[in-house]
Amino acid sequence: MERIIYLDCGPDIVRAAVTEDGELCEFHSERVGNKSQTESLFYGRVEQIRPSVCAAFVNIGLEQNAFLSLKETREGGGGLRCGDFLIVQGAAKQPTDSKGLRVSGKINLAGKSLVLVPEGSGVHVSKKIKSEEERAALEEAGRAVCPPGCGLIVRTASRDVTQALIAEEAAELFERWQLCKRRAEGMVKPGVLLERLSLPSRMTRELGDSQLARVVVSSQTCADALAQEQKKGFLPVQTRIELFKEDKQLIFDAFRLEEEIARALKRRVWLPCGGYLVIDPCEALTAIDVNSGKMTLGKDVEETAFRVNLEAAREVARQIRLRNIGGMILVDFIDMQEAEHRHALTCAMREAVRRDRAQVKVYGLTHMGLMEIARKRTDEELRKRLRASCASCMGTGEVVSCEEAARRALYAVRRLALAGQRGPFVVRCAPGVASALAEWTAPQGASVYAAPTAGRHVEKVDIDQIGADDAPPKGAMPLAKG
Repeated sequence: MERIIYLDCGPDIVRAAVTEDGELCEFHSERVGNKSQTESLFYGRVEQIRPSVCAAFVNIGLEQNAFLSLKETREGGGGLRCGDFLIVQGAAKQPTDSKGLRVSGKINLAGKSLVLVPEGSGVHVSKKIKSEEERAALEEAGRAVCPPGCGLIVRTASRDVTQALIAEEAAELFERWQLCKRRAEGMVKPGVLLERLSLPSRMTRELGDSQLARVVVSSQTCADALAQEQKKGFLPVQTRIELFKEDKQLIFDAFRLEEEIARALKRRVWLPCGGYLVIDPCEALTAIDVNSGKMTLGKDVEETAFRVNLEAAREVARQIRLRNIGGMILVDFIDMQEAEHRHALTCAMREAVRRDRAQVKVYGLTHMGLMEIARKRTDEELRKRLRASCASCMGTGEVVSCEEAARRALYAVRRLALAGQRGPFVVRCAPGVASALAEWTAPQGASVYAAPTAGRHVEKVDIDQIGADDAPPKGAMPLAKG
């Protein structure tokens, strides 16, 4: 596998795209000077404790208090009191208009090959490393460099670095933690202790393994900074750092990444075989439907379904990673009768998600043929970062029909007539609504005109009362007398 990172380093926003074997599999963006609170460390003061929801609300210096689950504190929150100060870390879920940032009292300081767990214990090895012999060797290497009073998690990237670099990184992470504690001792009010690394540094440290072939950058300053990271051992020596000069084309246009990002926001995703996926985010989960579409290959229905499902499994794994979909995911694959095919599909799905940096669990097919997948949330989903709910439909994707809008308008006129007003009434509405309304009958004894207004939203209706001798607006259509 060949991995390439593309970095678009603009003055206002930094964007990063990751391709593997030529396919876009990750996209991240970050406003300059407006860093995410995820992974940042805060010095907070407990404002409220709510035993009913097993949580505390912590002032961390932001507009809204942060949400801290008591299970995410040392000793389960026992002994925690209002007014107490403590160090917390931003979790993956970002704050919204109605909810504050979710934080944890269990601190994890991530490096390239290690994760330091202050006030933790023991050395643990990434579950992605399956070899028992290799796990034992890495665990021994971790014990040799583990700082006092801390725990360590040895990441998969540690396989590609020397013991000296592991020791250097452990010392660097421990010094970072000591710096945070010293800053906290000098603070008298809540605030930020440590912001997470910049997007280019995070991307190269997280993905800087032997499979990273190139890093293509649009900024000379960023390229120089990455060269320094490479000298420190955070990037493999064989990884090429290339400067892309945007004198004729923008970097994402040159490598056709803009259109790929736009495609990642679409509901329907086509497969090379002619089948397609339909991805629907819901409040509690994300539903993905697999359809055979134009696929006609295969000796029979069972073989056709199996071939489409195998291709769909690989694309589902890529899409949930690219779109950064977290939580529960249900995939409705095409029904297959043979147990061998169902087992092979589950194995293919598990193999496909192995490239994902987030923790993904594939639970297999249910009795109804749905595949259950759980993916750990990391930052915001792509659609939430790049899209906003429609002001007209409020995110539902639907508005009332012209027929229903006309009925509502007529009933509003009827209410005015019952209140003693006799009009004439002019209903200003969208052309389609006016046409539908003109086919209805006016209330008894009232004159009603449907006045089409170009460019008006289907649900926007205004009702005006004019004088008995006044002429209706030009183009207005009278309703039949009741």
